[in-house]
Amino acid sequence: MTDRPSAKTTGATIDDVRRFWSASPLFVGEASETPGTREWFIEHERVYREDGLAGEAPAIFTDDVSPSARVLDAGCGPGFWVRFFASRGFARVTGCDLTQAAVDLTRRSLELFGLSADVDVGNVENLPYPDAAFDHVNCQGVIHHTPTARKAVEEIARVLAPGGTVCLSVYYRNWLLRRRWLLRIVVGLAGRFVRLRGRGRDAMLASGDADEIVRTYDGSLNPIGRAYTERALRHLVSGVFAVQRVERFYFPSRALPIRVPAPLHRWLARRCGLMIILRGRKFPAA
Repeated sequence: MTDRPSAKTTGATIDDVRRFWSASPLFVGEASETPGTREWFIEHERVYREDGLAGEAPAIFTDDVSPSARVLDAGCGPGFWVRFFASRGFARVTGCDLTQAAVDLTRRSLELFGLSADVDVGNVENLPYPDAAFDHVNCQGVIHHTPTARKAVEEIARVLAPGGTVCLSVYYRNWLLRRRWLLRIVVGLAGRFVRLRGRGRDAMLASGDADEIVRTYDGSLNPIGRAYTERALRHLVSGVFAVQRVERFYFPSRALPIRVPAPLHRWLARRCGLMIILRGRKFPAA
């Protein structure tokens, strides 16, 4: 039930994480458009929706979140989820990110698309908000990049009101990543055909090691990347959140040399997804 970080993850600090993501904001180095332009945000949103979400946003992201809820997107990156909630008329939407670069991108996107939300610099392990400030926290693909994931979980709970909900996702140690011998065979057979452009990822699969693949997925210089089994994720939030649902999603079909039909893409996301998403509710105070 441990995180099992790779050697390159061990000892990395929050400053190491900040430096990497400041220099390499999400999607920069992968897109064809110029970062920060309207076209760049549109391209990122298209890739996120079509590839990351297989063309649909699973209900788990928004189920039972009241329109009057105070929503925090913790680790907002370039602002996809901040805009997602803001465009749906939620009463108060706030985004925060570890880096000023991401905050600037999110604010720029809100301006370009005529939306409104508060956006702050903030570390998910030490959020800049008072206790019980929010009713729902959205945290997608963040805590697997932070040095102390349990501290991040506890911080998310601290800023949630009693009975508040969380929707968080992390990299999933799926059936292939759990079997090193099989992973090496698959990489040997298909590795030359699987490519994600940009961010120094050309040799991402070369190691045949799950921890290295996860770490380098966001860039070859990424200091921290962890993958969790469902059991490990449930253990991570135990005593803090009552788990309501767990689902798998995200199969990066854009890494393949052929176009994957939408129905097959959705099936692969559910069966072989590289991320696991958890919906939970904050335990009441003792």
